[in-house]
Amino acid sequence: MVDLVRLMFTSRVNIRWLSAIMLTSTIYGALESDSGWTLVTAIAVWVISLLRIAIAESYVRYGHACASKQMQLRWKALYLLGGTALALAFSAFLADAILRGDAWLTASSIAIAVGGAYGAIPYVGLCRRYGFGQTLPYVFVPAIALMASNEDIRWWMAVSLFGAVLSVKGQSDRTYVQTVTGLLDRRTVERLASTDELTGLWNRRQLELVTSQAITEGLPNVHWLGVDLDRFKAVNDELGHEAGDRVLKDAAGRIASVVGPDAFVSRMGGDEFVVLMIGDRAAASAVADAIRVRLADPIRVSGGIARIGASVGATAICAHDTIDEIARRADERMYAQKATTRLAA
Repeated sequence: MVDLVRLMFTSRVNIRWLSAIMLTSTIYGALESDSGWTLVTAIAVWVISLLRIAIAESYVRYGHACASKQMQLRWKALYLLGGTALALAFSAFLADAILRGDAWLTASSIAIAVGGAYGAIPYVGLCRRYGFGQTLPYVFVPAIALMASNEDIRWWMAVSLFGAVLSVKGQSDRTYVQTVTGLLDRRTVERLASTDELTGLWNRRQLELVTSQAITEGLPNVHWLGVDLDRFKAVNDELGHEAGDRVLKDAAGRIASVVGPDAFVSRMGGDEFVVLMIGDRAAASAVADAIRVRLADPIRVSGGIARIGASVGATAICAHDTIDEIARRADERMYAQKATTRLAA
C-alpha cells in the first residue's frame, strides 16, 4: 500500500506541467468569453489544480510520518478525488467551448485534454479500480459534446476521441500490470536479501539493522536472547547434513512458535539463533526457559530421531550498547549455562 501511494505522489512534477498547460486555455476562455459557465469552470480548474499540487507536496514532505494503512488510504483518496475533480472541471470547460462553437479554444483544449488523459495513465495504473475517473472524462465528455453539435466534422472528431477512450483504458491496464509486477519483484528481492534461505527467518543483516534502531531510539525493555543448539554437531556427523538442515528448520519453527508474532527471530548462522523481544527480565527468563523446553523434544528426521537441546543467554539492550557488546554478554551467559548443564549431566 505505502509503495503504491508513494509512487503516485512522487510523480507530482507531471501535475505541475498539466496545471500550467491548462492555465493558458482557461485564462483565454475566461477573458474572451461572455459565458458565465466558462468562467466558473475555469476558476474550478485553477482552484483544484492548486489544491492538488498542495496535496502532492504535503505527502512528499509528511507522508513518511503516517505510514499506517488507514492514513495511506486517506492520502490515496485525496489524490484520486483531486484528479477526478480536475478531469471533470476541465472536460466541462472544454464541452462548453465546443457547444459555443469557439473553434480556437476547442482545438487547443482538445489537445490539452488528450494530453491530460494520457498523462494520468501512470496514476491510473496504480489504482485501476477507481483511477479511470482521472483520465476518461478528458476524452469522453468532449466526445459527447461533439456528437451533440450535429456537425459532420465534429462527429468524426467524436469518433476519434472515443478511440482515445479505448486506447487510454488499454494502456492503463498494461501500466497497472507492469507496476504491480515491478513492486512484487522488488519486494521479493528485498525479502531474499533480509532472510535466511534455509529457515525463512530474518538473517544477521536484518538483525543488526533492527538492533541498531532499538539502540538509537532508546526503546525500553528490549531483550536479546541468544540461542545455541546443543548436540547439533553430533546430528550432522551421525545422521548427515540433510538431517541437520531438517533440525535447523524445525528448531526455527519451534522458537518462532514459542516467542509469538510480536518478537523478532533471526538465524545468525550455523546453529545460532537470536530473539529480540519486549519485556522485563522475568519475561525474558520465562521465554528462555520455554525455548529450552520446546527444543528438548525429539525431532524426527530421515534416518532416525534427533535429540538436541538449547542453551539460551538473555541480556537487556541498553542505550549505550553496541551490537558486539550485546552479543558478547549474551554469549557469556549462554556458555555459562552450557557449562552448568554439562556439570549437571
